[in-house]
Amino acid sequence: MSIDRVNISNVGVDRVQGTQPNDSTRHSGMNRNVTAGSDSVELSSKAKELDRLANAIDESRAERFDKVREALESGTYQVSARDIAQKLIDANEK
Repeated sequence: MSIDRVNISNVGVDRVQGTQPNDSTRHSGMNRNVTAGSDSVELSSKAKELDRLANAIDESRAERFDKVREALESGTYQVSARDIAQKLIDANEK
């Protein structure tokens, strides 16, 4: 069995390799004066409220998760057989 060499070229790569930036392109970022800490962001009251609500939801989920985990570990978590059967039926109907 023999494998022949195949000449594969990537037009996009070949094009990029063929062009070299000129001196003004290479050094364009060196002459800019940017002061540190000059950027700032201010959130609107609506964005702050959304952030507060998202954190409240996360805390609520964490509390519920902890309660379920404790019940599972202690062996007191009860699952309704009817609920499980209904979920299986619903999943098979999709």
